[in-house]
Amino acid sequence: MPGHCDGSEPPTWQLTGALSGFSTQIVFDGVRVPVEQFATTATVGKFSTPRLGWSATAGGVVAGQIDGRDISGGATLVGTLSWLPVYERDSRPFVAVTGSLGTSYVRAPSDDQMTHSWLAFDARGGVTVGKTFDDRFVPYVSARGFGGPVMWHRAGGDVSGGDRYHYTVGGGLIVRLPASLDVTLEGMGLGERSAALGVTLHL
Repeated sequence: MPGHCDGSEPPTWQLTGALSGFSTQIVFDGVRVPVEQFATTATVGKFSTPRLGWSATAGGVVAGQIDGRDISGGATLVGTLSWLPVYERDSRPFVAVTGSLGTSYVRAPSDDQMTHSWLAFDARGGVTVGKTFDDRFVPYVSARGFGGPVMWHRAGGDVSGGDRYHYTVGGGLIVRLPASLDVTLEGMGLGERSAALGVTLHL
């Protein structure tokens, strides 16, 4: 989202570095497979107008487990569009809408103890509502829905599945610092669970 959500933000570039992780279950042929992944990412984005922006994120999957077995590394790539349909005012919060397409690739042992490729595709839509206090602290709540196939190898063959939940709900806090820096803390506790810590530079 832009550095300010009241419509006053000029066109601006953003650079973000983040640490994030998620935990969920992927269902293959009725069997739930627990998944945890932790990644470091870098994002470049631009709000070309106060309402509309885009970003591209790339990163490495540095740790995690699939069905209790350690991941041996991987990568992630995401493209996002952001829209601010409701500007923040003194008497009302802002509303932001996002849509994204992403993919991730990792390698990990399956139930045959052999290492196989795990390929996941993800389309997401989300709504965020937040309010700025003291021109520095921006708490927000978010709800996101998503879906996409996951390809894996288990039970002796290639399988395709999907997330058990298809939603995530939670919130976060943006802290605006001097030198055009923001720090964002986020925790999503319902559905797919995730947490993230990011630092953004506005250019």
